[in-house]
Amino acid sequence: MSATASILLGIVSMVGFGVSDFIAKALLTRANVIRTALISQGFGSLLYLGAALAYDRALPSVSLLSLALFSGALSGAILCAYYVALSLGKASLVAPIFSCLTVVAVVLSFLILGETLTPMELSAIAIVFVGIVLVAYEGKTGRADRSRKLSVIVALSAAILAGANLILQKWIAESGHYLTGFFLTRISAVALMVPLAQMPGQERHSVEVSTGWWKLALLGLIDVSAFFAWYLGLRVGLVSIVTPIATSSPAVTVVLAHLFLKERVRSHQRIGIIAIISGIVFLSAIS
Repeated sequence: MSATASILLGIVSMVGFGVSDFIAKALLTRANVIRTALISQGFGSLLYLGAALAYDRALPSVSLLSLALFSGALSGAILCAYYVALSLGKASLVAPIFSCLTVVAVVLSFLILGETLTPMELSAIAIVFVGIVLVAYEGKTGRADRSRKLSVIVALSAAILAGANLILQKWIAESGHYLTGFFLTRISAVALMVPLAQMPGQERHSVEVSTGWWKLALLGLIDVSAFFAWYLGLRVGLVSIVTPIATSSPAVTVVLAHLFLKERVRSHQRIGIIAIISGIVFLSAIS
């Protein structure tokens, strides 16, 4: 039952991330990166404040509190980096690159948590790496292409950190205070973004209040809820099963970006995107 539940939660997370990434890309064409992350995550976290107060009133231990705050701050930094990547490049390229956090998470789950990797799982990981190389290769680069290449580097760096952070999230999720632990990670993430939003230059491209607040609230609610579904999946299932499913979200993002943002990618990059998504789906199927 727990395996089935973890797979269903992973699917919910996948769809949620795919939709929220598309909304974020659409907003970031006109809005400030850090403020978009800060306001949306603030809105999205409010729902889980009520859940934590209603169902988990006990205070966590000092070690769990420290772990949750550290993981949350890391989550905030990762989200800001990911939004920077989205603002620099195409969602249909950045989202598949970021989903490679699966590879990091699966390898670390093997090394740290004792979860096993089969030859077929290793083959799936190799397919994902081939996809990364194809997506990242741009050939001759002009000014716009250099920006796109930077988006790939930032997205890949964020993916490595996110994969490592999943191990921390797994430990928090398995604690006796998983609701409080999740809420603390969200609060810590938001707290990290507050000083970043005050840095010089952050006032430019600020969100239009009259038209942007409801979109930011929607983005935050969907994104944080997708994180929570992933978090619950980690609590009842294996990292190596839940994470590949949740990070298959680029399949949703790419379709939405193609339909509504009219994004185009080169032929070899399309092959790379297909390889990344196929490798992740394959990893999900055999895990």
